[in-house]
Amino acid sequence: LMLKTVGWRLILGFAGIYGCLYLYERVTWTNKAKERAFKKQYVDHATKKLKLIVDLTSANCSHQVQQELSSTFARLCHLVDEATHEMDSEIKTLERQVRMLEEAANSAKVLRNKATYLNKELLIFDETYLNNQD
Repeated sequence: LMLKTVGWRLILGFAGIYGCLYLYERVTWTNKAKERAFKKQYVDHATKKLKLIVDLTSANCSHQVQQELSSTFARLCHLVDEATHEMDSEIKTLERQVRMLEEAANSAKVLRNKATYLNKELLIFDETYLNNQD
């Protein structure tokens, strides 16, 4: 039935073309061709695996770098907090010392004024009572 519908020449033509292609594949599929195909498959397989390894390694490296940066940032923040606290306490201590020195300076000024007043009073007393007796 197939012979009558399509035609025996057409079927024979396709069979001939198929046979030629089969024969060409059979002739060219030598050990050298098999070796080349195997090497190409191996290179493709190794490339895929190496890409997976590189992606995994870079992801792990990126994660590790991120962790290192986070821990370093946390340590730096802690150090800054400690330094700020120390500086605040030193500032408070220095402010107390400045206040005490200002109070001492004011007291010294008052005492100097009193000493100057007493010195003038003594000079007046000396001129009034002691120098008149000569």
